[in-house]
Amino acid sequence: MEFSQFKQSHWALLAVLVGLVGLSWAGTLDAISSDYVNDSILDAGIIYGTARGINALVSALQGTELDLWLVTFSIGELLDPVNDMIERFSGVLTFAITSLVIQKLLLAIVSDAIFSAVLTALAAAAVAVFLLGKSGSGLLRAFIAVAFLRFSLAIVVAANLWVDHTFLPTSADEEHAIMEEFYADLQGVESIVRGEEKRSDLADHFETIQDKLDVFIDGTLRLLGSILLKAVIIPVLFLYVLVQTGRSLFRMKRFADRGPAETPLSSALPVE
Repeated sequence: MEFSQFKQSHWALLAVLVGLVGLSWAGTLDAISSDYVNDSILDAGIIYGTARGINALVSALQGTELDLWLVTFSIGELLDPVNDMIERFSGVLTFAITSLVIQKLLLAIVSDAIFSAVLTALAAAAVAVFLLGKSGSGLLRAFIAVAFLRFSLAIVVAANLWVDHTFLPTSADEEHAIMEEFYADLQGVESIVRGEEKRSDLADHFETIQDKLDVFIDGTLRLLGSILLKAVIIPVLFLYVLVQTGRSLFRMKRFADRGPAETPLSSALPVE
């Protein structure tokens, strides 16, 4: 079969093959996805550092009581809920960071040149077999399978990037700022305990912490939900959709209805 005999469906198939091969070698989608994952790991690492700092201060201040005139301040009772929550927060955040690191490693693997080379070879073989008028469904399915492995994770991360920038543009920054402010208040209390500041300022620090405690807990929980959503839930959801889409490509009814000699490629050949 010659190019002059190509129908619209033939050109569409050829465009898909060439387009995917070109996209694989260009690496544009890989670069976007990799940058987003790297930024996410960095942001999560900074948040983790703040959480561990709060946890260390709370642990150091627990059990400390200060007598100020006729009033006794029990720091441990006030910070006990914070200590329990921040420990769980750190554990879940560790899981989210691990998920991001795995995504980074997998992106590095599938973006290797060997995947692009295999994809190119399969596309060239499929077109050659098609031009010879022979069955090429096996090659086409192999191409789809390799293309799925090559692009699925990058597409998932890119979709996650879109969701993040569209629906969660500043939420993580705002909640992290609340954490940092609460951390600074705890540092002020620690300075008083260590005698670096006047004890007369203790009442003000305690009142500030009590006023911000509910805001801190609420912000930390929302931050945790946002991180889990971006690092775990959305990637798994999009990956599930892609897997189901990929499976459907091999189970389409029109494939099953064809005879053994009629395939996605050979069916487009002119009847003699």
